[in-house]
Amino acid sequence: MIESQQSDFSCTRCRTTVTQDDKFCPSCGSLFTDGFCSNHGSVEAEGVCVICSKPFCRKCGKESEGIFLCDPHWQYEIHEGMARVFGCFDNVHAQYVTTTLEQAGYHPFLYSRMFNPGADLVSISGMVRNYGNHPIVELKVLVPFPEVLRATESLKELGFNEEDGGEKA
Repeated sequence: MIESQQSDFSCTRCRTTVTQDDKFCPSCGSLFTDGFCSNHGSVEAEGVCVICSKPFCRKCGKESEGIFLCDPHWQYEIHEGMARVFGCFDNVHAQYVTTTLEQAGYHPFLYSRMFNPGADLVSISGMVRNYGNHPIVELKVLVPFPEVLRATESLKELGFNEEDGGEKA
């Protein structure tokens, strides 16, 4: 699964640059060596979850849009090599969460799709809130895959609660 280009190597699936010692691609979860499922020690792994970095078989994980995730981490929303750890509809609150994560040593990115008035609101209704007559799309705080679990735990420890609209408890 590794393709050589002079002294650099890249994953043949996603073209991410990797080192010769890497056992899997941190961007897509492709395995470069043989491995066994973390849950079923005798079953060959299909990929490595990009969130927890553990190998899993096809029964315990799956690939979607070129990214391998295990069943417990399948719920994370993925955007360009990062995962959503927080979301809300308030720009000030989203900026505060982003700054808080930066100060804690993480590398967050604040993401929002611009609203397309021609889009089908039925399919994205869970992500849209109205302010007056203007729809607002959720602001998402993303972090790189290796930081997801720690950043999620940090947000919980700091009392951020998405179930209450992102308000701090």
